[in-house]
Amino acid sequence: MRLHASLLKYFVLLLPLAIAACKQRQAARNPGSADSILAYMKSDINPFFHDRRPGEAGRLLDSLYPTVQKLNHVGLTCSYLRFKGVQFIMEEKYDSARTFLNESMQLAREKDSTGRHVIAAKIQLADLLKEQKRYDSALHYAREAYYLAQKADTNGLPLICLRLSEIYMEIGDYEAIRKYLFEGFERTQQPKLKIVFANNIAKYYTDQAQVDSAVSFFKAMENDTLFSHPYFDAVKYENLGILLGKQGKMAEGLPYQLKALALNKELGSVDGQSMFSLADTYYLLERYNEAAAYLDTAYTMAKEAGNQEIITMIWRKRAQNQAARGLHRDAYAFMDSAYESYRTEVDSSIVVQARELETQYAVKAKDEEIERLAFENKVNRQIRQQQRVIIASMVLGLVLIAAIGFLLYRRRQLEQQLRETSLRQRLLRSQMEPHFIFNTLSVLQSFIRNDEREKSIRYLNKFAKLVRISLENARESFVPLKDEVTALESYLSLQLMRFEGSFEYNLDVYEQYEEDGLLIPPMLLQPFVENAILHGMRRLERKGVITIRIKRGPHVLHCVIEDNGRGLQPEKQEEKTSLSTVITQERLSMLSKQTKRPASLRIIDKKAENGEGIRVELDIPFRRDNQ
Repeated sequence: MRLHASLLKYFVLLLPLAIAACKQRQAARNPGSADSILAYMKSDINPFFHDRRPGEAGRLLDSLYPTVQKLNHVGLTCSYLRFKGVQFIMEEKYDSARTFLNESMQLAREKDSTGRHVIAAKIQLADLLKEQKRYDSALHYAREAYYLAQKADTNGLPLICLRLSEIYMEIGDYEAIRKYLFEGFERTQQPKLKIVFANNIAKYYTDQAQVDSAVSFFKAMENDTLFSHPYFDAVKYENLGILLGKQGKMAEGLPYQLKALALNKELGSVDGQSMFSLADTYYLLERYNEAAAYLDTAYTMAKEAGNQEIITMIWRKRAQNQAARGLHRDAYAFMDSAYESYRTEVDSSIVVQARELETQYAVKAKDEEIERLAFENKVNRQIRQQQRVIIASMVLGLVLIAAIGFLLYRRRQLEQQLRETSLRQRLLRSQMEPHFIFNTLSVLQSFIRNDEREKSIRYLNKFAKLVRISLENARESFVPLKDEVTALESYLSLQLMRFEGSFEYNLDVYEQYEEDGLLIPPMLLQPFVENAILHGMRRLERKGVITIRIKRGPHVLHCVIEDNGRGLQPEKQEEKTSLSTVITQERLSMLSKQTKRPASLRIIDKKAENGEGIRVELDIPFRRDNQ
């Protein structure tokens, strides 16, 4: 026996539409008002959705569009967009449904002050995602709607609870299913909605093999006098009778089923499922004549409704009933009819699904044939599964081999680029060092010619110290910052001897730079200090000042070389990009590629700032000595 669910088909859950219409109890008298259009949508269009006729509902909605657009009413427009979303969900046009529902959500967020239409849009999006089997996303929207409804629209909470329970049922979280089913059942006052909750609670208990709990639940409802409605009572009595039968208490359950039948006849909602359940109870009570009569009635109703599944069940039960009466020839004939009905049921199904093969056939040959087919299907499925695994493994292996080959190729490319970059760095530095040495020797030569012996000796000692530092760094692409600062100080002291009294310098380096362990390319700063001395201080009437500042940033050193000299001279404008500047720019460009950090050089004539001299700004990426 199965729990009665026939009334569920008369209650298709269209939650956002219910929320939209729940405040429209009476339509406005003006037929062109937003309230009257909403009432019309509820009374005339909703039934098409309940009857699974979305095409006809869509045609009516399309005819309303000019009126909805003309009225420009927020609530009406949001509801209209959600109705169109329902239409496309039922037609399985999910992209179109998503477009309308997103538009409804956006409009509600911008202009709906009540928050109800935002809730409705979220729960309708949850419906859409559930249909697409995207349960995690559906759950996200449904839970948001639940928490919003607790603040803005508690009347809509039962319907939201029902939707949450359905999503959790797909996920398989039975604790959450129970929570939302019972919360929704306690909150709702709508008879048909209470019926849906009651049926789902009974199904929950049955799925959990807790038939005793289901019986206790329906008996507690039987004693609840606060809520009574013919529809609800009919479902309550019928489910209680069926559940008692599952406990083996057919005699106790039969009166409940008969009471439910009487109510269903008054309501005009008797169907083949109800009659079959009664016939099954009579069969178990060994009252075979009554069982046969109810089976005949159930067959007639199922035939009219076109319910092939119930028809198959009736033929099987007829075979069992006749066999119990000793009419074995009739039982075999009914079993043949059941078999033919089952084939028709499978052939006419919209989506053909694998079914468990029945074991109740009376003829041994048919049982053996079914077992053989089942075994063949199982073997074929295993073979197909193994083929899929093998193909997937081969594809994955090829992808991994290709990925490894690509990574090795890229690694070799990068190593080649680094080697080329290092060689170019050394080449450029080698171009710089002869230039510096030539200038220094020229100065020493001038001291000797002028017979300045003591000065020549001091100059030569300082020069030797600077050459020793340069030779130590000659094989390195990166040198410690403290060594570069020492070399720069040595160079400045040499030039101070050459141009004695013509300038002074300030070297300002951030604290603890000597312990920082930072590495930079050698001789990046010295060429600009040399230009400041040789060009900026030339024929300067006042005493020159050269200031060098080095500050540390997160990944680069910010260096500024500034003088108060003559600045860029007009006759030198076309030649202002010296060889040392070009070489330094190339070195910084390669350094930026090596370190993946920005490197820059800026030369600023301070005349544009109403000042005197030139300011050179460098951003030099650094490395640490442990890299």
